[in-house]
Amino acid sequence: MNTNEFIKKVMDYAQIEDKHEAERGILIVFSILSHRLQEEESKDVASQLPAELKKMWFDEVWITSLYNLKNQRLKFRHLTEFIMLVENELLRENLKIHAEKLTKAVFHILKEQIAAGESEDIVANLPREIGEFYKAA
Repeated sequence: MNTNEFIKKVMDYAQIEDKHEAERGILIVFSILSHRLQEEESKDVASQLPAELKKMWFDEVWITSLYNLKNQRLKFRHLTEFIMLVENELLRENLKIHAEKLTKAVFHILKEQIAAGESEDIVANLPREIGEFYKAA
């Protein structure tokens, strides 16, 4: 699927009306997820995305920029931490999107975009609670 189809599906799934807000929301979830995965796994996922989504995958939001400055990767362990990071970034950008609903939508559509084996690798790279949420999305 192309980038516009991906965005539209996320908008439908998460009930987001504004395309720009949906794009920013996808970027936020992508950035936090990609910076939590092992670097090689993150690159493997990106290799299966169209160019515009790949750029969003590797883009940074405030929290990921902070960790990159420290030369560290994100190491949260619980789903609530992941959702809180997404929520904080949404608030920083004044986006009126429900963080958990957005995250579930992005995970769901990402699973449609990438190979099943790649999704299994994502789950294997995440703490159990977050991996279970990803699988259920």
